Amino acid sequence: MPGIIEFFSSLSPQERVFWVLLVIEGLILLLLLIAGFRLHKLMTRYRLLLAGNEGANLEEILLDLGERMKEAEERLSSGEARIDQLEKEATAYLQRWALQRYKAFANVGGDQSFSLVLLDRQGNGVMLSSIYGRDESRVYAKSITGGKANYPLSDEEQHVLSAVLEGRK
Repeated sequence: MPGIIEFFSSLSPQERVFWVLLVIEGLILLLLLIAGFRLHKLMTRYRLLLAGNEGANLEEILLDLGERMKEAEERLSSGEARIDQLEKEATAYLQRWALQRYKAFANVGGDQSFSLVLLDRQGNGVMLSSIYGRDESRVYAKSITGGKANYPLSDEEQHVLSAVLEGRK
């Protein structure tokens, strides 16, 4: 530090002004380099932000994104409402079923008779039974409410109803 003071003391006033201005210029140049580097980073980020939006300014981009978001929210809300509606309707669809083939009479070969149960989510539906004999074949339909038959069931019919209620087929 004493060397710098001696150096400035030995200079004429014009030389002192020259050196002070030179130091100030150097500092300004350093600040400009730092500002230029920061500006370059900022412009790179700005270009990334505006990528794919030719000729659009930031305000237009933000407004477009806002509109897209509003449309997406409306579509989501509409989809959720549709899902709720379908879930309510789905309770009435026949979702569970079971089929059992059996021999209704000892003197008839093969499992020609069958019982078929079709139920919705609440256990409401129908049981179709076909009893096959040598001389005739009969078909019966019995309603099922809450998992219980409204008419007496044969052992085979009771078995197939139990299977569908327990989730077996």
